[in-house]
Amino acid sequence: MSGFGKSTKKLVLTLFTHAECQLCVRAKANLAKVNEKIPFTIYEVDIKAPENKKWFDEYRYDVPVVHANGKFLLWHQVDVPRAIEKLQEITKESKQS
Repeated sequence: MSGFGKSTKKLVLTLFTHAECQLCVRAKANLAKVNEKIPFTIYEVDIKAPENKKWFDEYRYDVPVVHANGKFLLWHQVDVPRAIEKLQEITKESKQS
C-alpha cells in the first residue's frame, strides 16, 4: 500500500540531553513506555556537542527537554500518561490538517 497522495505525518521527537544528565536516563525509559502506546521516531541532541551551542545556551539548566515535530513538548521529566495525552493531541491535529 502506497502513501502517495495521503497526508501521513510521522511523529518525530527530539530529546535534548547530555551524557551527565541523570534525569535523562529516567526520561528515556519513560519515553520508551510512551512509544509503546504512541509510535514515534526519536532523535537525541547532545547539547554539549560544539555544533549544538544554540541548544546548550537555551536548555543547559533544563534537560531533558523534548520537542515533538519541532515544537516544545515537555521538560525536566516525562510523565507517561501526560506525554501520551499530549502526543495524542498532536496526532489528532496532524490528521486534521
